[in-house]
Amino acid sequence: MASVGTNPIRVVTALATAFGALLLPISFAGCSHATTEAQSTALVPTVSYIGQWGAKGTGPGQLSDPVCIATDSVGDTYIVDADSHFVEKFDPGGTPLLAFEEDGLKHPQAIAVDSGGAIYVTDSGRASATVYLPSGDRYRELHIRTRPSHEDKLDVAVEDDGTVHVLDTDGAKMFNFSSSMRLLESWVPKADGPLPSVRPKAVANGSDGFVYLADPDSNRILRFTGDGHFYAAFAADADGTSRKLSDRIAVARGYIFAMDSDGRALHVFSTEGHSVLDTDLATELGQAKRSAPALAVSPRKELLVLDSPEDRVLRYRLNF
Repeated sequence: MASVGTNPIRVVTALATAFGALLLPISFAGCSHATTEAQSTALVPTVSYIGQWGAKGTGPGQLSDPVCIATDSVGDTYIVDADSHFVEKFDPGGTPLLAFEEDGLKHPQAIAVDSGGAIYVTDSGRASATVYLPSGDRYRELHIRTRPSHEDKLDVAVEDDGTVHVLDTDGAKMFNFSSSMRLLESWVPKADGPLPSVRPKAVANGSDGFVYLADPDSNRILRFTGDGHFYAAFAADADGTSRKLSDRIAVARGYIFAMDSDGRALHVFSTEGHSVLDTDLATELGQAKRSAPALAVSPRKELLVLDSPEDRVLRYRLNF
């Protein structure tokens, strides 16, 4: 890791070495009735609260205005803090592993990690996404063809093959970069049917190779191929249940996890759009209406909820 003065990044702390290579080209018959009931109950999807972690403050390993969260292939957690401008890495229990900042970071908003451990942070103030090596050293900056603005939001997702998707929500446009950081194409999401216009506010990718966009204005989640071909769309309230989507989604394990606009309710759908679970997280988040928290899903079968006002991460076990 380069020392201060020889590298534009000031690496503040590294309590453990970041690992991973960088990806840049990332029945038994006759059971009793009671047993049958127990098996049926076990199949009902639920989430259960495990605990929380997070220390308030502006120093390395602390949180003062965390804005987004991601996990890697082994379950470590990454958070970008808009106040301190730290990008931080924690182990699954919340122990700090790495923290670094860059003086040029203006308005960090979203974070993603590829399968090799490279870290991607968007900054609408610079109209770019910066790529860092697993060590925290800066590798490359991907410039987006949009005007720098703190009012805009840039979201980011990285596919297993290293393809990078950067969503400019203000311009309703997606920019695709190859694993070698070359701009492949840009595209404007359009849907088939009576509502062709799409105003995406968040992007996530699934292991199925599709890109998922949240459009809160139309209360839909839309599914596209990586190069922008429309595949499907579904309304959050299609089954008659009252749900209002926010711009906070995550896709993992064949499911879409979405927070309600009230900032408390969690909705889980299959990637085909079928409702799987609706649950209230108000016991931990509080009853007041609030901005929807950012979400991440760990390979350890945990849902991580970033409670920004309280500078903490809530952990839930996925029982499905």
